[in-house]
Amino acid sequence: MEPFRRAVSATCLFSLVAPIGSVHAHSTGLPLSAQEITTAINGKVCSTGGGAKFAFGNDGRFSYDGLWQSSGSYIVTSNAIVVTFDSGLRRAFVISIRDGSLYMEKTRVSCAASR
Repeated sequence: MEPFRRAVSATCLFSLVAPIGSVHAHSTGLPLSAQEITTAINGKVCSTGGGAKFAFGNDGRFSYDGLWQSSGSYIVTSNAIVVTFDSGLRRAFVISIRDGSLYMEKTRVSCAASR
């Protein structure tokens, strides 16, 4: 049950807001290339409307602090971010642009450079 709960919670994480430079070139609902996704998230902290934070390190590591805390690694593919939690659970999140905002699945994300 715990891996399922984590997967559901991880899905909820991606309800964030992020207008990002070059991603505005895409029309509503279009997927992003691996390079565009990397530019949008690499070395940044993304925040949800509910205050959860998801940090994507330059080294391929991530951490999450929100409803629960977790860490792991991520890779970027065309159209998606594939997250592997330290527990071994793996989940791919489709990335797209809608109305000028970055979306991970159905969630708007806002990403800023980490300090």
